[in-house]
Amino acid sequence: MKTIQQYSNTILKTDYLLKNSKKNVLQGPKINKVTLNIGVREANINSSKILIPLLILKVLSGEKPKPTKARKSIANFKLREGKIIGCKKTLRGPSMHFFLENFVHVILPILFESKTLKYKINKGTNSLTIGIKDCSIFPELENQYDLLKSIVGFNVTINYKENINNKDNLFFSGLKIPFKM
Repeated sequence: MKTIQQYSNTILKTDYLLKNSKKNVLQGPKINKVTLNIGVREANINSSKILIPLLILKVLSGEKPKPTKARKSIANFKLREGKIIGCKKTLRGPSMHFFLENFVHVILPILFESKTLKYKINKGTNSLTIGIKDCSIFPELENQYDLLKSIVGFNVTINYKENINNKDNLFFSGLKIPFKM
């Protein structure tokens, strides 16, 4: 069985280049990074609420996540500049491929069955963001149900190199991500 990295470098890239009549191998799509992000509303009031999302991201990624802070103050949300409001982890290289392997083969089929897959394509940054409402579907977190009660969900952002048109769904369908116009 090929890994995601071998599959995307050989079969997926060749298929994409042949169907889009590209002239160079380097013109094909390439996944640059995967970012995991959890926003915590309650962390603004109680700073200890950020510990559980930090633990969850550490278990999912295998690396230490970084807390995110508010960039500016917003009075309506009782938010002050510099307060911790979430956490994120950017994966590159082997850890990115390991996470994508788990995500594509284990998590996405579960999301398809429950029909709770929500995604957004940002053409400015060449990224696909997938929102996951319930993080208890990850096998690493099955035993931690009591910790997951307070977590609503999180985002997985896949950042790629090539501009992908609305009509070109070859890259996403090759990764088994349903992509519609």
